[in-house]
Amino acid sequence: MTQPEHSSLATLPQWVGSRALRHGQRPAITFWEESSSESAWTYHELWLRSCKVANQLQAFGVDEQQPRALLLYPPGMDFLAGFLGCQIAGWIPVPTCHPKPGRAMPRLDSAARDCQPLAILGDQATLDAVDATKLCPEAGSATRFSTCDLESSPVDASHWIDPESLSIDPDSLAFLQYTSGSTSEPKGVRVRHRNLMANLDAIQTGFRVSMQPDDASDVVRSVFWLPFFHDMGLIGGILEPLYLGMETVLMSPGAFLQRPIRWLELISQKGASISGAPNFAYQLCVDRIPPDQTDHLDLSSWTAAFCGAEPIQARTLQDFAARFSVCGFSQNAFYPCYGLAEATLLAAGGDGPKKPVFLKVDRQSMTTEKPQIAGSDQRGSQYQKLVSCGEPAKDTRLLIVDPKSLREVQPGCFGEIWLSGPGVTDGYWRADVCEQQNRFQATTADGQSGFYRTGDLGFQHQGELYVTGRVKDLIILRGRNLFPQDIEETVRESVGGGCGNCAAFSVPGARGEVLAVIAELPRDVDRSSLETVVRSIRRSVIDVHDVDPTHVLLTRPVTVPITSSGKVRRARCRELFDEDQIKTLHRYERFAASAQVPLELPNVPSPATDAHRDGLQRATEDWMKTWLIARAGVKPSEIKLDKPFSDYGLDSMTAVEMSGEIEDWSGTSLTPIVAWNYPTVSQLSQYIVDEIIGAPTKL
Repeated sequence: MTQPEHSSLATLPQWVGSRALRHGQRPAITFWEESSSESAWTYHELWLRSCKVANQLQAFGVDEQQPRALLLYPPGMDFLAGFLGCQIAGWIPVPTCHPKPGRAMPRLDSAARDCQPLAILGDQATLDAVDATKLCPEAGSATRFSTCDLESSPVDASHWIDPESLSIDPDSLAFLQYTSGSTSEPKGVRVRHRNLMANLDAIQTGFRVSMQPDDASDVVRSVFWLPFFHDMGLIGGILEPLYLGMETVLMSPGAFLQRPIRWLELISQKGASISGAPNFAYQLCVDRIPPDQTDHLDLSSWTAAFCGAEPIQARTLQDFAARFSVCGFSQNAFYPCYGLAEATLLAAGGDGPKKPVFLKVDRQSMTTEKPQIAGSDQRGSQYQKLVSCGEPAKDTRLLIVDPKSLREVQPGCFGEIWLSGPGVTDGYWRADVCEQQNRFQATTADGQSGFYRTGDLGFQHQGELYVTGRVKDLIILRGRNLFPQDIEETVRESVGGGCGNCAAFSVPGARGEVLAVIAELPRDVDRSSLETVVRSIRRSVIDVHDVDPTHVLLTRPVTVPITSSGKVRRARCRELFDEDQIKTLHRYERFAASAQVPLELPNVPSPATDAHRDGLQRATEDWMKTWLIARAGVKPSEIKLDKPFSDYGLDSMTAVEMSGEIEDWSGTSLTPIVAWNYPTVSQLSQYIVDEIIGAPTKL
């Protein structure tokens, strides 16, 4: 059977359903567990399970056109059946993050208040763990559907829906992609089926990957660990491979963060051609994977290694290529790209992977109208190396526009990035009409219309796009979008009454952008309590936003610069921070030695017996103290054997990293939960030693 044209299969569900008919027994999606076990669905199984969800929703019976359903799934394959099932049934799927059991879910609440879902879909365990008393009314009143109860209601042929009978309007909404945080106004990007299909086609062109033929005996594979509520994880990691007829292999984000080598091992094992992640993930591989653990890796099959979702660091790409070239990785596989949810995903990336293009510019010129290009032989800290994000994606038009005059700037000059094309969406769910027109239907001073104003700054040089910053204040850390007003509200609540203005913004760090926070304290604040205030701020920000501020500056009132209307000038805060011009009452900075450096591993005898206990205990404690200094940025003077880890301000990612490194050298299976059950250096070290020598653990 020949490949159908887009005109006959204008939506992704129709496309996937057609593949289920044409090559149903081909593996579609595989999920790799941390236990090294795998589960997999063929295209036929994927379609059948999606149809089961669609039948559940259709049986619900609603009069509303395109009702919304929040998708609340743990890492795994069931999310995809829920996502496609919604589309088949005419519902709008709304991906959201997996909740922490029994905890408030501000991000889910903000999306629910905006889109007002009729249902929440998930697996039974996740739905049971949601505390309805901690949900907003809009989320609490939604009907909960478990779509994974296969034992009580198995999937069989009776659930099948003929894909050729589907009639889905390409102009209808395919899903809502929420970009906001917990307290700022939520923004659900309206991605229509035609937007999605156009962007999937553009990604195929950019990656230079062929549509897989129906009779292929061996298909191209991809490997991904990004969460599926992240647009790169959903579209780049799951939907694009299905569109191309490939097999996509997934693992959980936690599995990667715990041991980054798992990502590369899975690429090697599966012979995957396509994979990608934000900059921090490549850096984490460089930092966390010792050379003696990579002899078994073969990365020669990896031909499209895309990098985006956050500022891309030239040094990271260079170090990764140098570090893993011995494993067969080629720098010609890199695909630095620029994308955003409002453009569905890909906005620029060029025609195919290639050796990254770097451009050296004078740092001082970055504040002028035009960057001063430096020669490749010019060296020194006054020069900054930028990474090209390639050319506009297929059928995408890109302009660089002065954000004030709205005039297109001359080639090589700074300006705001404007986009138009079939992959660019037309607005946010329930957003103000004027905002939609101003942002999604922008017109230049000379009458060029129909553009989306991204809020990102950049310039073009020799046809290549270089992204340099933002007009707005969005903070991008580890590929996550964080809204400063969310963090500032958390800081104010932590400080309590009398707190003045707060500012949250990103600044350069050793491994990419990091978070800085300024908080104005009352004039009568007790100076002896300032360190306690810092710890309180860090704990609150970690708990709510899963990020640990690297810099916390406590200041007097009227220190944070504001506009005449009282709005915080965050860009000015960053400038003052860079110039060291902020006068503080107290300044916390993560210890300077926290750069990722190789750590000497404890010597674990084989076999280990009780006679080795004391030596192993001391060695483990010493290693953990060194880790806290080198990895978590804790000052040596702050480390105590009986001090709880929470007092060091470890965020969730850091805790996962610690447990993964311990597992690497000790062989002890150590989840982050175990680390918190044994919450001090002394207690956790004793647990590890007990595991090594096989002694019963004392709870």
